[in-house]
Amino acid sequence: MKILSWCIRIALFLLVLVFSVRNTELVTVNWAPGLATQAPLVLALLGAFLLGAVFAWLMLLPSWWKAKRNATVANKALAKAEKSVSSNPSPTLVQAGAPDENLLALPIGPTHGV
Repeated sequence: MKILSWCIRIALFLLVLVFSVRNTELVTVNWAPGLATQAPLVLALLGAFLLGAVFAWLMLLPSWWKAKRNATVANKALAKAEKSVSSNPSPTLVQAGAPDENLLALPIGPTHGV
């Protein structure tokens, strides 16, 4: 699997290399009215790609922070619950002959839970 992964990486690198060598002509990038720059086409495309990647990363940041915060809160609650259980061990007795009434209400078959 690693060999296949490296073959794909090498192929993509060669594809980008050939693309960049073939697209070296100058293009005009218009930033604003009256503000223009001349740059090779491959650099203009690379800049647009990087700008889009940075924008996407910035848009995902709040959801990543929220997920990290939720995970931290959940871990603290778990640690508190584990500490509570370990400090107050209270064994529960289960009667061997009586089935749990809630188990009888569960759906049985290939579609359970769907």
